[in-house]
Amino acid sequence: MVFFRKMVYHFSMKRELRRKYLDVRKNILKRDKKDEAIFRKVIKEEFVREAKTILIYVSLKDEVDTRRLITYFLASGFRVAVPKVDEKTMIFYYIESFNDLERGYKNVLEPTCDCTPVLDFTRTICITPGVCFNKKGYRIGYGGGYYDRFLAEKNIISIGLCYKECLIDENFSNEFDIPVNKIITN
Repeated sequence: MVFFRKMVYHFSMKRELRRKYLDVRKNILKRDKKDEAIFRKVIKEEFVREAKTILIYVSLKDEVDTRRLITYFLASGFRVAVPKVDEKTMIFYYIESFNDLERGYKNVLEPTCDCTPVLDFTRTICITPGVCFNKKGYRIGYGGGYYDRFLAEKNIISIGLCYKECLIDENFSNEFDIPVNKIITN
């Protein structure tokens, strides 16, 4: 019974924080300048430069821009893979351009069926989305748990991208949450 109450509390807390920070993120000012600062920090990271494969999401309207990062990584010779969601699983597929993407789950751009799945995660990093992150690296996503399940199975470096306004002090994690190794903000 205590475990159940704790889970309900964490779920409720995350739901409220998700609502609050979706609104905060929607009202970010000088977004282009902040996206530029984050872009510069990401491409200078040593473990990013040493990676062979970059797992990365395609950003939605209010998220930190990843489209420029994807373009940069593709042009710089990295193997780039984007997730495709099916029920409760998330599989990354290699892309060669934005032409390899189509609208998928929740209208998010995902790889087409013709793309090759990532099977080798050697020298791979995962750039993860989040509505907000706390300073310990835990994230609140959109509530599906896809990245937590994926990161729990893989031994790879993960990076969270977020605006400073969405880096918070609250401790909201539970035993199913997997923190990112590094948070990059503006």
